[in-house]
Amino acid sequence: MLTRKKAFVLLLLSTIAATQTVGSPGTAAYAASSGSKAAAASTVTEVSTFNGQSALKLGTALQVKLSHVGIQSQTGGNILTYTLTYTNNAGSSVNLADYFSKIVTAGGSIIKGKPVSADNAVKKIPAKQSISLTYYANIGTAASVKGLKINIYGWNFSAANYEQRIGTFTLPSNYSLSSLIGETRKVELGGITAGTKAESVQIYKYNGKVYAKVGLTVTNLGTKVLTDPGYALYLKSSGGSVFTLTLDDSSSEFKLQPQEKKTLYYMTEIPSYMNVSKLTLQIAKLDEGLKLYLPVSSYALPAAVTADFTVAAGYTRKISIGSNNVDMQLLKANVHADNGNGVWSYQLRVKNAGSKAVTLPAYELNVKSAEGYSFPVTATAFDSLTLKPLEEKLIELSANVPLELAQNSLELQMIAPAASEDKITLPVAYFRIPYTPESQIHLASETSVTNTYGTFAVSLDSLLRLPWSSEDLVQAKLTIRNATSKSITLPALTGVLLADQQDLSSSSQTYTDNSSSVLAPGASTQITVQGRIPYTLDVRQIKLILQETKGTEVSQFLSLSTSDSAIKSVAPLAAGEAFKINSTGKKATVKERSTLLYTGTGSNLVYSEVEMNSEEVRQTDLARLYAQFRTADGQYFEATVNQSELSTSPGGKTLVTFWAKVPANLDTAGLQLYISQAIADGKLTTAGTAATGYVNTAALTLTPAEVTPLTNLASVPLFPYTLEVTSSIGELTKGASSIAVTFNYNLNQDTTYQTGAYQHKLILQVIDPYGKSHEKTLTLGTDLTLGTNNSYSTTLSSVLFKNLSSGTYALKFYDEFQGVRTEIASQAYALEVTAKAATSSSSAAAAAGNTGDSEGAAQ
Repeated sequence: MLTRKKAFVLLLLSTIAATQTVGSPGTAAYAASSGSKAAAASTVTEVSTFNGQSALKLGTALQVKLSHVGIQSQTGGNILTYTLTYTNNAGSSVNLADYFSKIVTAGGSIIKGKPVSADNAVKKIPAKQSISLTYYANIGTAASVKGLKINIYGWNFSAANYEQRIGTFTLPSNYSLSSLIGETRKVELGGITAGTKAESVQIYKYNGKVYAKVGLTVTNLGTKVLTDPGYALYLKSSGGSVFTLTLDDSSSEFKLQPQEKKTLYYMTEIPSYMNVSKLTLQIAKLDEGLKLYLPVSSYALPAAVTADFTVAAGYTRKISIGSNNVDMQLLKANVHADNGNGVWSYQLRVKNAGSKAVTLPAYELNVKSAEGYSFPVTATAFDSLTLKPLEEKLIELSANVPLELAQNSLELQMIAPAASEDKITLPVAYFRIPYTPESQIHLASETSVTNTYGTFAVSLDSLLRLPWSSEDLVQAKLTIRNATSKSITLPALTGVLLADQQDLSSSSQTYTDNSSSVLAPGASTQITVQGRIPYTLDVRQIKLILQETKGTEVSQFLSLSTSDSAIKSVAPLAAGEAFKINSTGKKATVKERSTLLYTGTGSNLVYSEVEMNSEEVRQTDLARLYAQFRTADGQYFEATVNQSELSTSPGGKTLVTFWAKVPANLDTAGLQLYISQAIADGKLTTAGTAATGYVNTAALTLTPAEVTPLTNLASVPLFPYTLEVTSSIGELTKGASSIAVTFNYNLNQDTTYQTGAYQHKLILQVIDPYGKSHEKTLTLGTDLTLGTNNSYSTTLSSVLFKNLSSGTYALKFYDEFQGVRTEIASQAYALEVTAKAATSSSSAAAAAGNTGDSEGAAQ
């Protein structure tokens, strides 16, 4: 068998030239045979393929062709790979064991090529088929294929070492391992054929570091989805330094549908001193069996361009997010000075210019000065902000920059977030900030505002600072007028107040007087925005933002700032003057009915009754009222309110009472009742709902009066009740210990007003002839019934009464409210004392005595 095989190989080799060299126009071999002129021309133009080369014949029906050569740098020596394509034209398979190849380096070293793991099992070439097999060899420190040869051998037992060189592939001197600039190369990525092309390389300088960003365009030429095959990518410098590339966040999804084309971006950090000319992109894959990275493809990169993030004022920056482009533009920037800082507010326009919805990353924003200082920017709008195709949003930003730094040369820097700790963060844009001091709006002045909804004339009607428990409410009231010729539908607006840039959004609420959201041309609506601040805080500037919120999306409607001081008092109405409530469906007039001062021990009580007269033509729930008593020197006492929970009929009247405990020495001259409409969550409260703020405050000038007790009971005032004691009798039987007291009365109720629960107590004191008080609490309507010609009786008991033969008693009535008692009327009456009636036994004894006496006299 060995003899037959030996004879076959010798016969085969005899038909082939022993030193055959393969070449083609443009290759070194061809140039050597075509004269020096052709050789000189061939070195000018590089080639990156072996197209057009001749194949080596290994027999009458078998030939081999060199199709690819690559080098991958390794720490244990550079790995050369080359691909040989065998074509068998015979009618039977050919055994590859009869052939092998060796590498001859430029230095003369000869290294046998070995098949890579994936091709190691291929032993035969089937009939009428072509198979490409890849071989590898460790070529040490060699990094170039210049002067490299690949010899093809067969077995010849007559030759030295039994090896017979069949032919040689000599690589052209102008051969490039990398694809040429702009050239598309077909490669196998995870078993799928893809067209690949190196598009760009950009150099980024940020935070004292230098990064390179490489763009690779991939086209899926297969019929299946192409996903990341897990290959390694490297950036190689002209000096031979190699840097590992990682997929950039903007290309986080390596997934291409069949025939889809996408540009993927890869990043790496490089030394600041590195020469960035003639850079190369290399793709390698790990041979698990060999534990080596083998070259897949290499690309000559275009000239590197240093990235410029600067965006001139007013210009738009296109930013790639995934497969979408997003336009970003710094529309407006305003600044005002406050406490040594330039307080900046910015309006950033973002628009999805792509065909798919896009979620913006949570960009890091800061303002950088020309002096090199960076300051954080307040913004949460980028958190999970999703834009539909062609959707546009305006984002409000703010920052503080010390006034000692130049305010006219600032940049708004936008930095992309890192998807993970090992990801590189790089700038997205440096927006030049135009220096325009923020315009101020003043009380009673009007300014024009244009936004995506239209053009509006906006005036600041009032700016108040009023108490709320231990805090202050800051209230800004605006009028927004439609300044266009078309009707405009206002969005559901919420307001945020900033007091010296302190965000009051946690306590802010917005109240709109007009329930309609549609503004006809020239029509207007009033909006009140309020927030709470510590009452000790000195505020110099108020900023008001109205915005629309849809889910997590926030868009600004307007932003206004004013340095006008918040007014801490309301212009009072004249005593007895009424004010109007104009809220839709709750129109009413309000005025004082009476105010009383209850004198207590240690503290007094101020009690005020207010009439609220409905001006609606339907049954309605009138506004729930909130009030505070204000003294002439600016002290506030929150009032407890008592108001009917029932609806009020058209033209009906409601009596609302307010009271508060005050210091006993409080001066009530000039006392006012600050009365408002209670709100919660931006709406007028309903019965049983606790207020979280108030709006539309008016100041009623009160006329407090101390109660002067009446000296008769002809008309005892207990509004809305009136008690008339028409007579009283106190009866005592001489020698008895009880006095029976009865009084006759009429009790009437004024039903003009609808009232809340009656909270007063009527206290009756009967003062006996010895001056001792006997007390009863009387409930109106129960103990004392409504109507005329009624009577009430009570009994006084004391052993002292046995000695009485005459005397007087008095009836005293007190109004007790919240534990404070005030005498309202009293009257004294004569006590009727009658002799004790004789019993029947004592009368008989007296009669017997008299008979006896008579009888005694007769004897």
